[in-house]
Amino acid sequence: MRPDRIVVGEVRGGESLDMLQAMSTGHDGSLATVHANSAEDALMRLQTLASMSDVEIPFVALHDQINSAVDVIVQLTRFADGTRRVTEIALLDSHGGEPYRLATVARFDARPMGADGRIHGAFAYHPLPRRTADRLYMASQPIPQAFGVARTLDELTTREAR
Repeated sequence: MRPDRIVVGEVRGGESLDMLQAMSTGHDGSLATVHANSAEDALMRLQTLASMSDVEIPFVALHDQINSAVDVIVQLTRFADGTRRVTEIALLDSHGGEPYRLATVARFDARPMGADGRIHGAFAYHPLPRRTADRLYMASQPIPQAFGVARTLDELTTREAR
């Protein structure tokens, strides 16, 4: 039996290396959660957790594996009103040994707590990297109109994480 998807509730140790290896070998659409304060922190934490495996693997190799396995990071934040909301959707747009390059495609812009005691806000959408748009096209999936596709790297909202 060969699963099409792998869903892992939370990675907290060396099992994250097994998850990364599975995600790098044909299990597209797999999902795992990791506790971190930002998308950048999630990548660093995943690299650290994978290094806790019984398998001795250099950080450089783990970095390459993460660049290969991870496509999207969805950041949830708990607000002062007690709600948890998606606050960022970032695509990992780097390859191999390149430094991690995150492209933010959606960010929740929160406003101060309203008179109703709730945090309100709205999403700001940014263009998708060309590589992501091509993958959606090859999977016969439409590109949501809110995003569009970046024609140049300058149109992307990117940042590097080390």
